[in-house]
Amino acid sequence: MTGETFVSEKTVFGPQFPASPTSPTNTVDSGATLNGDAIIPIQDEVHSSSQSSSVVSSMNIEPPTLPQRPTKLLQRITGSFKRQPEPLDITETRTRALENTPNGFPRLAAFQSSEANFSLYRSFSYLHSRLLLDLQDELTTLEKELDDMDEDDSYENPQRLRSREIDVQKAEAEGDGRNRRVILKEIREKLMEYDEVLIKARTLESFQKPSDRNYRSVRRYHHNTKPLMDSEMDSIRTKEDTISLRSGREWATFDGGIETLIAQLDKTLQWIFHTQNPPLQRLFRTPELRAKTTNKFINFYSSSRIDTLVGVLITIIIFILLVIPVVTMYYLTSTTSHPNRTMSESQTLNAVGVLIVFTLLFSAAMSLLTKAQRHELFAASAAYCAILVVFIGNFTGPGN
Repeated sequence: MTGETFVSEKTVFGPQFPASPTSPTNTVDSGATLNGDAIIPIQDEVHSSSQSSSVVSSMNIEPPTLPQRPTKLLQRITGSFKRQPEPLDITETRTRALENTPNGFPRLAAFQSSEANFSLYRSFSYLHSRLLLDLQDELTTLEKELDDMDEDDSYENPQRLRSREIDVQKAEAEGDGRNRRVILKEIREKLMEYDEVLIKARTLESFQKPSDRNYRSVRRYHHNTKPLMDSEMDSIRTKEDTISLRSGREWATFDGGIETLIAQLDKTLQWIFHTQNPPLQRLFRTPELRAKTTNKFINFYSSSRIDTLVGVLITIIIFILLVIPVVTMYYLTSTTSHPNRTMSESQTLNAVGVLIVFTLLFSAAMSLLTKAQRHELFAASAAYCAILVVFIGNFTGPGN
């Protein structure tokens, strides 16, 4: 148990003495205890039996003289909050390393699946368009044939157009001839196929295009490692037809800049301190990410840790955009801090200039760091500007 010490009876009495009952609070003549366990010294073999019995009898008769040590209670209280180490079969993880995968399509698949930003594939938009146009033309032909048959029956046999049951009976009587039932069946099959391709093409169009940074990273990997033959690398060269499986993050561009800055700073610190591994690697890369590759040109960063850092930086930026203009305009427009100074027109214009500059900075931060829509950007900028205007009106001082 955590926080307790057990003393083996074989160690206390030796192999030649039987185990004797002991009190957890009793002491011998010296009065020394070890975490509440009594310590009984080993006697000589000649007087062992008599002295052992007297010690036991005295221990049974004497009442406990010392209370339990307070550290015992503290250990029991704090022991419940201590985290027990997890067994190995829970903490053990397996990571597919790039170097352990055969070069070629297997290693390329391992690389592109190692990070969502590297999951770049072709959408084949041209082939989707070709299939849609072909199915569209077939449906147009069937539609025209159906219209012609309806036009003929409107004069010769209008009852077939007014009753489906009559039309089915007439079609069965005609045998294997090409009738309205056959045309409608072909239209249904082609239309279902057309709709499926159309929906799939619409879904692929909703996928995001890869950022220039991610696309260049994949191209550099192809250039450095050459996993495929040159004739089979045409897929990665069609940039306009490439899509990313990574769903867009709100600060994707800003995140990429932060990762690049971390990589550059890591190299600089490694060169300054002459360390074997980059110093910032432990902070932004999990053990599983570090185990994916030993290639020093490939860096995998934990998205959760990058998001935490980005959140801190965004908070600092918001704090700066709110505090600095307020403090600046306070010193420009306040007359209470300088009783002998009167409000001048130039000071008011300077405060308005500060308001305009920081409103533009706030709008730029909103558009670059978030996915705010146009109406949201206008509303947020107007609210920010209104706050600063109210501040100017309330702190111009009694002399204004």
